[in-house]
Amino acid sequence: MQRKYGGLIVMRILIVNTVYKRGGAAGIAQSLYRELKRLDGWESLFAYGRGPKAREPGTIRFALQPEVYLHVALTRLTGLQGYGTWLSTKRLIRLIQEWKPDVIHFHNIHGYYLDLSIAKTVDKLGIPVVWTLHDAWPLSGRCAYFLDCERWKTGCGKCPYPREYPKTYFDSSAWMWIRKRKLLGVVWKPVIVTPSRWLANLVTEACDSRCRVEVIPNGIDTTVFHPIDRLQARKELGLPEDRKIVLFAVARPSTRLKRIKYFFDVLKYVQGGNWMVLAVGGEVDFTRWAPQGIEVRQLGYVKGAEAMAKVYSAADLYCITSLADNFPTTVLESMACGTPVVGFAVGGIPEQVTEECGQLVAPGDARALGKAITNLLNNDAKRKRMGDLCRKRVEQEYNLQLFIERHLTLYREIVGEKDEAS
Repeated sequence: MQRKYGGLIVMRILIVNTVYKRGGAAGIAQSLYRELKRLDGWESLFAYGRGPKAREPGTIRFALQPEVYLHVALTRLTGLQGYGTWLSTKRLIRLIQEWKPDVIHFHNIHGYYLDLSIAKTVDKLGIPVVWTLHDAWPLSGRCAYFLDCERWKTGCGKCPYPREYPKTYFDSSAWMWIRKRKLLGVVWKPVIVTPSRWLANLVTEACDSRCRVEVIPNGIDTTVFHPIDRLQARKELGLPEDRKIVLFAVARPSTRLKRIKYFFDVLKYVQGGNWMVLAVGGEVDFTRWAPQGIEVRQLGYVKGAEAMAKVYSAADLYCITSLADNFPTTVLESMACGTPVVGFAVGGIPEQVTEECGQLVAPGDARALGKAITNLLNNDAKRKRMGDLCRKRVEQEYNLQLFIERHLTLYREIVGEKDEAS
C-alpha cells in the first residue's frame, strides 16, 4: 500500500542484489537505487548479501561472511547452490516485513548469499516482485551461461562445465533444474525483466509463457560517459599520441566465458605495426599470452566512472571477446564515449552493436575478428563515423533517464494492478 507523507504519495522500492559494488549487475542496480532516492514520491532501500560494506545511507548488508563461506562449501560439495544461507535469508525476510516495501526488485539472487526459499515467503506476503535477470542462471540447473550446451532445455544433468561458476565437484544440475523452474511462474510469479531480447526469448521458452517478461535495456549516465578529446585523454594517461590503441577489459585467465586467451588468439591475425593494446582490469602476466612483438600497456583496475570514460576516449576500438554475455554495460560505456566496438556476436551484444557502431563476428572466429580490427584500424574516417553513431545510439536508446522512466512505469503498473485486485 502506498503511503502519504505531508500529502505526498510515496512508493517504497526494495532493491536486492548479491553485492552493492563490483560488476555490471551491481552497477545497474546501484544506478536504479540512487536515482530513485533523488526522486520525489519514491523511497528506496538497497539490500545486498556480501562484498565490501557500503558507507551509503539506505544500504544494508544482511549476510555474514561465514555464512557465505558455508554456502560456497555446500555448493562445491553438493552442487546445491541456493540452499546454504538460511540465517541471512531470514534477516532479509525480517527486513521486508519491517520496511513493508510496495515492490521488491530482485536482481541477481545467486552468488552464495540467499536461499531459494525466499520465493515462497515473498509470494505469501503478497508484495509485487520484479526480478531482473542479468544472466541465464535461473534457466539452467547450474550455469549462469550455457555456452554450447543445450541441456538447459530438457532438464540438465551430466553438466559438461562443472568447473565454471558456480563451481562444484558433484553434479546436482538435474535436481536443481526442477527447483529453479518452479521459480518461473509456479512457486511465485514475478515480473521478469531482461536487458536483452535474446534473454527474454530464452525466459519465455523456459517458462512456457507462464511469466510476464519485460525488456528494459540497461542504461548509463551519458553525462559521465561522453567523448573526451582523444589526444588530451592520452596525454593524461601517459599513452602515445601517434599509435592506434585497442582497449580490452581483462577477466581471469581461467574464466572460460571471458578468458583473455581468445583475445590474444585474435591479435595474431591483426595486420600492421603501429598499434598497441591497452588493458584494464586484473593484472596479468601478458608475456604468457600476448603474441611476440605486440605491446601491452596495463592500467589495472580503473577507479571511478570519470576515469574510465577517459580510458574509453583514449582508445580507437574496444574489443570484447566474451563467449557468453547478456547486455554488457562496458559496451554501452565505450559507445557513449564514441569508441566503436568489435567482438563476438553472442547474447544481447548484437542488439547493442549494429553494423553502424562496430563489427561483430561469429563466436570464437579469431581470424575474422582479427581482420575486422585490422580493417577498422586502417580506416580513420569509418571509425570516426562509427564513433559518432555510437554516441547517438546510446543517447537515444540507452541513456539513464530512459532506463529509470521505464522502471517507474513498471512499478506504478504492478502496484496499481495489486490495488485493483485487493
